[in-house]
Amino acid sequence: MRNALVTAAIVAMSLVGLRADVTVVQTMTMEGAAAAALGGAMLPRITMHIKGQKARSDIEMNGQTISSIADIKARQIVLLNSANKTAMVMTPNSGPAVPMPEIDVTMKPTGKSQTIDGQTCDEHAMALTLNMSDVMPQGAQVPPEAAAMMADVKMVMKGSIWIAKAAPGASEFAAFNKAALESNLFAALSGAASGAGPLDKLMKAGAASPGLPYLTEMTMEFQGGGPMAEAMQQMGPMKMIQKISSVSTAPLADDLFTIPADYKVEKQ
Repeated sequence: MRNALVTAAIVAMSLVGLRADVTVVQTMTMEGAAAAALGGAMLPRITMHIKGQKARSDIEMNGQTISSIADIKARQIVLLNSANKTAMVMTPNSGPAVPMPEIDVTMKPTGKSQTIDGQTCDEHAMALTLNMSDVMPQGAQVPPEAAAMMADVKMVMKGSIWIAKAAPGASEFAAFNKAALESNLFAALSGAASGAGPLDKLMKAGAASPGLPYLTEMTMEFQGGGPMAEAMQQMGPMKMIQKISSVSTAPLADDLFTIPADYKVEKQ
């Protein structure tokens, strides 16, 4: 669970922006049989704060908030745990790399445009594939039989991202991908060389299509053989919709990007 939270925080931080003060709030909805099976489970609400070379992500879900602070200049990410008031500081040299699943990702413009919340957005087709065995916990806690069942199962996501190039905050988002790639911070935290890791692939895709992702619509399905793949396929495809609900360029307080004084600092 801890690695899953760290992974979610790092991925969220790898998709935010840089330079001026910007706050972006995104919400998520899901459609399909798999989504219905979740019942009343809450879906994430993600708030991104950007100030200079620091960025903060607050992911709210099921009454819990996962907060992380990325500092490009200091080359560190801090994961804040409000439940026990601890701050885990991660740097490329402070401990074991955070395992990240290997992914294949492509993103390219389609030539289509539409207006969303008053912003002109260009459509980009995106496809992402990962092996489910890569996202399973590693170690003795995973029975060999379970690992074997997931060996040939792949999660495939395809859809569209509608990007606003001229919207407030768009240039900050585009600048972050460039700065993050040059810093190699996120790739180093996942134990990959620059240009070779899964986060590099995500950021390179974003850098090739700069702007604010106002609307993301992705359909997820499972492929492969065996009983596990067949069970997942019976649920049918699931559509995930992520949308920007608000953007603000109001000044942000410096203490939003610092570790609270009453938190205990831990280094990984």
